[in-house]
Amino acid sequence: MLCETIYFEPLHSADSLYLPLLLKDLVTGLGIRHWYLPPSPYLFPDLFLYLILYPIFPFLYLPSFYGATQMALVLLGIFIFLSKYLNKTKSFQFLYLFETLFIFFSLLGSFFGDRPLPLVYFLSGTHHSTGFFFSLLLSLYLYSLLNEKEKDKKNFTPSFVLPFPLVLFFFFSFELLYISDRFSFVLGVIAFFVVRIWDEKLTLRERLSYFQTKRFWILTLIFLILGELVFFELKAIVSIPNSFQILFTYLTKWNVSAIIQLSGTYLFDFAKHIFYQGRSLLILVGFVFLGFTRFPKLIQHLLLVFFPILLVLLLLVGRFTYLHPYPIRYLFPLWFLGFFGITWVLNQLIPKGNRKGLFFILLCMGGMLFFFPFPREKTKANFSQITETKVAYDLEKPIRFWSEGRKSPIPIDKDGKPYHWITGAFHTHLTE
Repeated sequence: MLCETIYFEPLHSADSLYLPLLLKDLVTGLGIRHWYLPPSPYLFPDLFLYLILYPIFPFLYLPSFYGATQMALVLLGIFIFLSKYLNKTKSFQFLYLFETLFIFFSLLGSFFGDRPLPLVYFLSGTHHSTGFFFSLLLSLYLYSLLNEKEKDKKNFTPSFVLPFPLVLFFFFSFELLYISDRFSFVLGVIAFFVVRIWDEKLTLRERLSYFQTKRFWILTLIFLILGELVFFELKAIVSIPNSFQILFTYLTKWNVSAIIQLSGTYLFDFAKHIFYQGRSLLILVGFVFLGFTRFPKLIQHLLLVFFPILLVLLLLVGRFTYLHPYPIRYLFPLWFLGFFGITWVLNQLIPKGNRKGLFFILLCMGGMLFFFPFPREKTKANFSQITETKVAYDLEKPIRFWSEGRKSPIPIDKDGKPYHWITGAFHTHLTE
């Protein structure tokens, strides 16, 4: 319901339609050699999830079903994680609270007219959300397995911890993530290091044991070499910009004092954007400050570590690489962790056994979404009326999507030149 009402417009924006159109070209035989992909091509798990949904649901409904499926998988992942610490009643109570708060803040964002709606990244692809969830789940799963092995002190040796099939599973899962979305991969690695190094139950020597073995460093070296080779081969098939080269070229234009000044100005402007365009976020942050001391230790540690790291990534990407005025999606992990923490605090405050009452509140909140417009037919009609062969980037993908590939306009920038950024419009017959 959220995908079809409050979040319909951002879920059908040019960036979010990138994966459905890429998938359509793949399955219809057009291939992807004509595509200009983003630095993070989101091939896994994003494109993989779309591939599962594609034969089941109508093409024009894919973004909405993708969002609903992602939320279902997130709730399932949370439930599996909580089941290690809470009983079934408390776990379900947490899920009802989480979803109720999600709808509440979505309504709040819509009421305040936030742009963009910050929680939309819980439901959308191509903006690191799926990769982050997958990366965090992998990291926590790996850590829980290692913890179980460590409890068996007799058979435990840091040099050989997991069975070989599990080593292969984690190796190739993280490899796919590295190739598809380095941003999410880095966050997953950092999350693993945080929960490992911050484990107060272990001695410092035990915390560092994995990182002092030859096996760990050999696997890391093989991992990086294989990942770079695959990425190099992918860049030979499709056009993918070199983010590091763009960043280095831009930074060489400025001295250190200028970089510091530009960074401070950018962060100040970014804060003003949140104040004027993210009122629901300000309320969310306020709740985080009020309840932070009662958050689970793991969430506290992740928030404290991720906050400065994500601010640095925000600067590197938003200010010095791709020059984005308000890339709020790079702080998405903070919203998720804060949301989780707030729900945890409320779940502890509510007496056990109130599931029916919470479920009724959840249904009422969901029922409010029926009062919002369903813009699907109007949106399709609007884009179907556009007949221009050259259009702005934000129109090109919606036109291709709503015509289901029958129209393929060429995207152009504000100067009227071809737009070579995340697009598959450059078919040979269009550019001859």
